[in-house]
Amino acid sequence: MLKQLPKQPLIFYLLIYFLAGILVLLIGPIYYPDSYAFLDMAINRSPVYSAFLKCFTSLFGDAFEIPVLISQYLIMVLATHFLLKTLYKSLKLHAYSVLFFQLVLLANTVIWYYSVNKILSESLAFPLVLVLVTLLFQTLIGNSFKALFKAILVLFFLQFLRGQFIIFIPIVILIAIYIIYYTKKITKGTLAIALLVLIPVLISFSERVYNKIVIDQYKNYAMTYVHFISAPFYIASSDDVSVFETEEEKAFFNRTFSQLEEQEITIEFGYESVAPYMFFERNFTKICNATVHQYNMDYYRDKGLNEFEQQYKVDELTTKMFLPLLKANFKSWVKHVRRSFTKGVGGKAIFLMLLLILACSSWLFVKSKDYRFAFLILAITLKFANNVVIAMVVHSIERYTYYFDWIIFAALILLFNPLIKKYSKFN
Repeated sequence: MLKQLPKQPLIFYLLIYFLAGILVLLIGPIYYPDSYAFLDMAINRSPVYSAFLKCFTSLFGDAFEIPVLISQYLIMVLATHFLLKTLYKSLKLHAYSVLFFQLVLLANTVIWYYSVNKILSESLAFPLVLVLVTLLFQTLIGNSFKALFKAILVLFFLQFLRGQFIIFIPIVILIAIYIIYYTKKITKGTLAIALLVLIPVLISFSERVYNKIVIDQYKNYAMTYVHFISAPFYIASSDDVSVFETEEEKAFFNRTFSQLEEQEITIEFGYESVAPYMFFERNFTKICNATVHQYNMDYYRDKGLNEFEQQYKVDELTTKMFLPLLKANFKSWVKHVRRSFTKGVGGKAIFLMLLLILACSSWLFVKSKDYRFAFLILAITLKFANNVVIAMVVHSIERYTYYFDWIIFAALILLFNPLIKKYSKFN
């Protein structure tokens, strides 16, 4: 693409990357509590990002921050360029459209959410999402199994990095089925679907191997169901103890729910203060991390269990208790998820706008086979899927949902690209 861009837009294209990089360095590293967990290679954090940071702390010691920022930004630049190069060639984007798209993508990560500056796993997740979108788009426009297999590999690392992206697997399976239908290559298609189905299994195995190497424990210590059960605990009542069968589960529920009531962070108090979902979001860390997780970790520590045994016990019990507690509060949980999803998308107006773009893009693609609309269908579908899983598992804060906040801008750029080409002196 660099060779095809006219000289003036090319200069601006490179200058934008340079200035954005300077801004990243001026802002510097941004730390969150989870940042230190990654640096400490905590067993319930992403092995991928922990290993990524370990490489830099091993090489640079306490001076690792600037090299990490530079690396995270360069990865973002490469992913952005890969996407723009693909769109430029396949959709015949105008040079100005490329520049506008570049500005939107970099603003999303450098200015709006500072994800490149954060010592968090999303600093790598965002560029991987862009690469995945690009490869899936290449799969669609070329009926390409080569691009699909690359996308499957990226999806493996993306889910290994952040478990929320497991929701993309069914979408990629549908794309594989679409490609099988048009190419009639059943063997390759079956292999692709098999690999997609195996991704969670391979990740679980990889996590166990990682834990065996790091802490000599061949077990998974992810906090998946600690997160899952937090919303059901929030909307529960004390009577829900009756849904559990074992005394250990009943004791866990009573102990945890009493602590939530004592801190006044159940839905009953949510109705009295602000909107129930916003109350949950503001207190999520207290509900999930401090109470469901750490409070029970401390309980089992006092019982004589070591750190790994505490973690495993809490994970084991929350996994067993999730479905019974969910069934007991299913209607309230659905309302909670709906509120969280709407907030995560950006509100009702943005949700309706995206639905309209999705519907129009679907109709126009069927009618015209214009792959501008296929790209929008793909991106919006992935966005909605991500928002659904986040609403179900945790809380819809920007950290978990910002990956597709560029879509509306992208829709405008793609919509007006023919007009820009018509009235601009650059081709």
